[in-house]
Amino acid sequence: MAASMRELRDQAREHLGWENRAPERYDIDGIVRDAWINGNGSEETWKTAVEKHHRRFMVGDWVRITVAEDGFTEHHYGPIENFRKPDGNYYRRNVARPHAAFVHPEYTHSHVVPLTDLVEEITDFEIITEWSEVHEGGPQHNYGVYSCMGAHGPYAPPAKVMVIHKISGRKKRFCNDCNTPDYRARFADEALHFQRNSRQTISELRANPELIAGPTTEPGRSWEETPADEYRSWADAFPWLVPAAAAAAYTEWRDQRTAVAA
Repeated sequence: MAASMRELRDQAREHLGWENRAPERYDIDGIVRDAWINGNGSEETWKTAVEKHHRRFMVGDWVRITVAEDGFTEHHYGPIENFRKPDGNYYRRNVARPHAAFVHPEYTHSHVVPLTDLVEEITDFEIITEWSEVHEGGPQHNYGVYSCMGAHGPYAPPAKVMVIHKISGRKKRFCNDCNTPDYRARFADEALHFQRNSRQTISELRANPELIAGPTTEPGRSWEETPADEYRSWADAFPWLVPAAAAAAYTEWRDQRTAVAA
């Protein structure tokens, strides 16, 4: 006797589980129809149906959007609130491949963004879980163990992961409960604020990269930083924000100083 639609749905969910896929992120009816009802049930047909009916994004997923702001490129993070048609209207039913998503990040206005322009927030982070790496160089007063940097008050548990923001290279340590999209987005937003506060410096170095290679403080007058010294101090603190031409000029300046000292 032929299997019922309910049995086929259960079978499809079971197959997805075997493949370590989350069934809720797939159009189960679409898979059943294309793989087993209209298809021949082969492994290749199944694979094609699964790829076709995968929901890359769902309501509540955290994503990154890229926004152009006064000549600067900013990255903003927020959850998807709903999906929109090309004309901006809402969908009346769930669809596997909607046109756009409505996202409301904290530090910019709401946006309707085509799905092709969305990036999963986790893409911007590297997650280290090896205990020896997470706690390398840990504080001696705490037995070499870093505490979670989430909202725990004075008695935070040990960190279980180290989160690296790929764009800036900055690192934070969290317990498993705090390693969430929300906390990771707040971490990335810190880099956004550094960028916004540095706009004037970035603009000056874009216009004249050689400013960073200017004269240094005279010996014995370390309290009198030159403008070039200030640029270099800023570049040391925020290397990911330094314009490429200024970064090259700074590297050349350092190499020349090293050669003279040798």
